[in-house]
Amino acid sequence: MSNSSQINNLNLFKENTVSSHDGTTIGYRSVGKGPGILIIHGALSDSEDYTQLANNLAQYFSVHIMDRRGRGMSGAQGKNYGINKELEDVQAVRNETNANFIVGHSYGGLVALEVARQERTVEKLALYEPGVFIDPQQWQWLADYEVAIKRNDYREAFAHFVRGIGHTPQLTNSPKWYVKFILKIMIRGQHWDKKVSMLPENLNEHREVQRLSGIYGNYRSLEVDTLLMVGGKSSPFIKQMIQELGRTISECRTLTIPNTDHFGLDNDHCPKDVASHLRSFFAYE
Repeated sequence: MSNSSQINNLNLFKENTVSSHDGTTIGYRSVGKGPGILIIHGALSDSEDYTQLANNLAQYFSVHIMDRRGRGMSGAQGKNYGINKELEDVQAVRNETNANFIVGHSYGGLVALEVARQERTVEKLALYEPGVFIDPQQWQWLADYEVAIKRNDYREAFAHFVRGIGHTPQLTNSPKWYVKFILKIMIRGQHWDKKVSMLPENLNEHREVQRLSGIYGNYRSLEVDTLLMVGGKSSPFIKQMIQELGRTISECRTLTIPNTDHFGLDNDHCPKDVASHLRSFFAYE
């Protein structure tokens, strides 16, 4: 999306803020009218990356996209960051918006799962490749990532992340020098500047992902109608996770979105297709 299109798109939204339990300001963008949907974004993104998805839902719903702490209109993560802070932030936004439908992507999907597990007022839950790890993973990359962050070597850190997290199959098993080279070509300018600004927050969040790895059995207690979505081009381990999580959550259906990958909700991927499925799931055909 061009910068001018992005600006025009943002003009359709009302910007709002609310104070979380610890006093941190949490910003969110709102558009549309109808039952409330809250969109919780992934790790290296913010509310601006989901505006096309929101606009494609706005005819039928009041859609709210929060900036998770450390991004956009929201305050910093803080020294005592943990996923519980995210749950408090979500609760603060929901108190203001009355949004009882939740859409979570990647790390935001893990946050959404924890919200639904602990808060019974969520009516429907839609998750696109939530940040759940079924089996213990090799997390050495996270230590290497942290070292690179401390050296301010952000290209090195990003390469460790992309290879380690496994969302891009063609790069996961490639040499690090090659991954750095490809990523430098693909992600430049303002796009890169935005990624760099989120890399420290990404470290903290994936420490939480690591801490919660293998506890997916906790989600057997969920009693909310749940939709699990996965990209047809996504990594095999993500597809396996979706299958296992789908067997764990009692009221759950799974859906594959063809011709896309882990980033299907983002503005530059398949938000229109995803929105069509979400409208059906949230009972508005």
